[in-house]
Amino acid sequence: MALFSRNISVEVEEDDGNLILKGRLHDQRMGTDLHVIEARMRVSVLNGEILGIEASMPHIPLEECELALETVNKLHNVIIQPGFSDKVREIVGSESGCSHLASLIMNMGNVSVQGRASYVRKHAGDEESWARALRDHVEQLGIIGSCVCWREDGPLVRRWRERLEKSEG
Repeated sequence: MALFSRNISVEVEEDDGNLILKGRLHDQRMGTDLHVIEARMRVSVLNGEILGIEASMPHIPLEECELALETVNKLHNVIIQPGFSDKVREIVGSESGCSHLASLIMNMGNVSVQGRASYVRKHAGDEESWARALRDHVEQLGIIGSCVCWREDGPLVRRWRERLEKSEG
């Protein structure tokens, strides 16, 4: 039996041109539930703005933990872009918030980038259209420089730019 385990899951669905993210954090200590925290966010595909956010704590160690739920309201209208995790840490991970809830929302922010890119890919059609659509979103999504593959001189950026040149050539 594990001394401690944490599972975070996030699902993304599309709804009327926006994304709906449903996240869940589940902590167990020695096989017993410690935290079960859930959050739901509506995010604009166009610019990553949080159009709505709510959270609940179905299982918590102290009833005072629920006081932290109010902090998520301060994220309404915040845009998910580079620096989002710092903002969540500052607002939700503060002494009036909850570090576990902040961890869940930071993960949801990261997943929203994947969701937005998936939405663009799904609705763009062919590879060239997707490459052009991604060009329009890449800076805002903060993709370039986000990992070894998406580094400025990396393989994905190179292939993506080749597709762009080919389609615009």
